[in-house]
Amino acid sequence: MQQKLWIPIPHDFNIQNQRVYIQGEFTKENGKVRVLYGYDQYILSSKRASQPKKCLKLEFDVKFEILRKPIPKKDKDDDSLGPIIGLQLLRDNNENMVKLRLNADSQQILAWRSYLVPRINQWQFHNMFRVYKKIGKGNFASVYQAERIEDNQSMAIKAFAKQGAYREENGKNSIINELKIMRQLNNTHLMKLYEVYETNNSLYVAMELLEGGSLYDLIKDKVKINLKQIQQIIVGILLGLQEMHNKEIMHRDLKLENILFKKPNKMESVVIADFGLATYVNEPEYLYCRCGTPGFVAPEIINIKDMKSKYSSVCDIYSLGLVFYLLLTGKSAFNGKSYSTVVKQNREANINFDIKQLQNLPGYVVDLLKQMLEKDPKKRVNVERCLNHIFLYDTARQMIEDENQDDSLDEIDENIQIQSMNDNFSQFDLTKNVYSPSQSPGLVQSPGLVLRKEIKQQKQIDSQKAVVADSPLIKGKIESVDSAKTIGTPTKKCSVFSPSPTLKPSKFSKQTQNNPLLKYAKKD
Repeated sequence: MQQKLWIPIPHDFNIQNQRVYIQGEFTKENGKVRVLYGYDQYILSSKRASQPKKCLKLEFDVKFEILRKPIPKKDKDDDSLGPIIGLQLLRDNNENMVKLRLNADSQQILAWRSYLVPRINQWQFHNMFRVYKKIGKGNFASVYQAERIEDNQSMAIKAFAKQGAYREENGKNSIINELKIMRQLNNTHLMKLYEVYETNNSLYVAMELLEGGSLYDLIKDKVKINLKQIQQIIVGILLGLQEMHNKEIMHRDLKLENILFKKPNKMESVVIADFGLATYVNEPEYLYCRCGTPGFVAPEIINIKDMKSKYSSVCDIYSLGLVFYLLLTGKSAFNGKSYSTVVKQNREANINFDIKQLQNLPGYVVDLLKQMLEKDPKKRVNVERCLNHIFLYDTARQMIEDENQDDSLDEIDENIQIQSMNDNFSQFDLTKNVYSPSQSPGLVQSPGLVLRKEIKQQKQIDSQKAVVADSPLIKGKIESVDSAKTIGTPTKKCSVFSPSPTLKPSKFSKQTQNNPLLKYAKKD
C-alpha cells in the first residue's frame, strides 16, 4: 500500500509537551496557505488559525529538496546556481515518489534547510558540487574530495551505490544507524557530518575533509612521535569519546585506521572516524553484537556468547588502551603472526607490561595504561578518570581551553535566522537554538591525585626522565602494526563471527597525484 506524505498525528504525540524548533507559512502550488511546525521528529501542518491535524514523520524515506530557478549558462563549465524559489518535501515509496512543493521567501527556506539537514536526506546532488578527485574506496562506497558550489566549502563526499549496499545483510539498516549516530554528534574530535544527499541510485554523505592522514599512516611511515604528542593524541580521542559516551553511544571500532588528523603534523587535531559499528548502549538489541577489529577489541566483546547481551561504553577505553600501548612501545599488544593467533591473544587479553619500552617510561604513564587495559570492564577506568589522570590532566585542560577559545572566535550561529522568524509566534517556547553546540564539560580536578606533594615531586622527576626516554616510534622501530581484518568480514577463515556492516568508511589516505576533475560515469 502506498504511503501518503501526510498522516494523522499519533495519539501519543502531545503538542503541549514538545518543543517546536521552527515554524512558518508556505504557499502550495494551488495557492492555499499552510502553516508548518517543525518538531524534533515530526513536521505538523495546519491551515491558518487552526490546530494542526496532520504530520510528516522525519524518517529515512522522507527527503527534502531546495528548488532553484533555472538560469542561462555562460558555457558548459558554468555551474552557477539560480536563486532559491521553493522547498519540496518527498517520500520515497520505492516504486514512486510522493512530492509536495511549498513556496516561500529564500530566507525562510534556508532556515528550514538548517532545521532539516540534521534530520533527513536532501534530494539531488550533482548540480550542487564540484568533484575533484577520488581519495578512498570501499566495497560499495568511494570517497571524493569535493567543493560545495553554493559556498565553496571543501568536503569529503562518500558516495554509496544504493543497490549494492542495500542488498547486503543489514546493509540499509547499517547505513541508517551510522547516519543517525553521526547526526547526534558535535565535537571537534569527531568527524563532522555536514549533510546527506540522495538520488535514485546513490547516497552521498558530505563530511569534514581531513588532510592530516591517519595514525596508521604515521606509524607505517615511521614518523617520530614523542611523549607530548602521544598525550595530545590520547586526550583528543578521549574528548571525542566523552561526547559519545555522554550521549550513551559507543564506537566499538577504535583502531589506527579510524584515528585521523585534520592537519599534518598537528597531533592535537586528532579526530575519530568511521561510525559504522557505533551504537547506543541501551539499544534493545545491537545490530552487531560481537564486532570490531581483532587486536583492538575489548575482551567483553570478543568473548561474548549471548548475542542479545549488553556491555558498556568502557569497551572503547580498552581499545584506546591498545592504541596507547602501541604508541608507547612500538609493538601491538597482541602481535601474533596470523589472524587466528591475534584473535586468540585478544580473547585471552594477557598483556605484557614488563617489556623494556614500558620500564623506561614514567611510572604514572604505565599506571594509566594498566587502568585502561583492565580486563574486567567493571574495574576499568572511564573517560573522565582518564582525563583527570596525572599523565593527561594538564594536556586535557590546555586543549579544552584552546578549543573553547577557537569556538568563540569561529562559531557562526546560523539559527539566528530561525529564531528571528519564530519570534512572530510567541505561543511557542523558542528560547533555544536548533543546534546548541555541545561543549565538553570542564574537567574536575581529582583532589587526591594531583595535589599530593609526593606525586608532584615524582612527576617532576619522571618528566625529566621522559625527555630521554623516547618511545621506539621516535627511533623508527615499528613492529607488527598491521591491523587484522574486522570481525565479521565474510571470509571462510572467520565464519564464527557475526557479519559486520557491509560498508566501512574508506580511509582518507593522502594522494600525491592531482587527478583531473572527476565526472561521474553514471548520472542518477
